[in-house]
This record gives sequence, C-alpha cells and structure tokens, in this order.
Amino acid sequence: MKWEETFLGKCFISDLGEDQVLENKNKEKIVLGRYAAWAPLPGGKSHQIVEISNDLETLKEKYNIPQDRVCILA
Repeated sequence: MKWEETFLGKCFISDLGEDQVLENKNKEKIVLGRYAAWAPLPGGKSHQIVEISNDLETLKEKYNIPQDRVCILA
C-alpha cells in the first residue's frame, strides 16, 4: 500500500505513539502532541500538517476524519 495513493486528496491523522518532546535553545522542554492532522495541498498530490494535538477525537471531528484514516506508528 502506498500512502500517497490511499490518502490522495484526503485528510488523515498520523499517531506518533507518544508525546514528542523537544528542547529549545534555552534548554526548555516543549511537548508536542501525539497526533498530527494532515491536509492535502492544492492539487491534492501532497500533504502538510495542519494541526498537532493530544486530542484524537477532536482532530477527527474537526477535520472529518474517520478511524480508518488514522495511521498508527507500528
């Protein structure tokens, strides 16, 4: 399965499995969300992240994404 074909022109969510933690130049930790919502760019052939959150249900509702378009990191 090629994800580019599966999600062509459609929004989807990637589940990174756990919170992603970054450290800025001041050594402060920044917690990014676990889920990334992706939306197609104009032309529909590529995607960009439009929102990152820990609230999967809200992302699914906001972007009208069914469970079968939630990709879980294996």
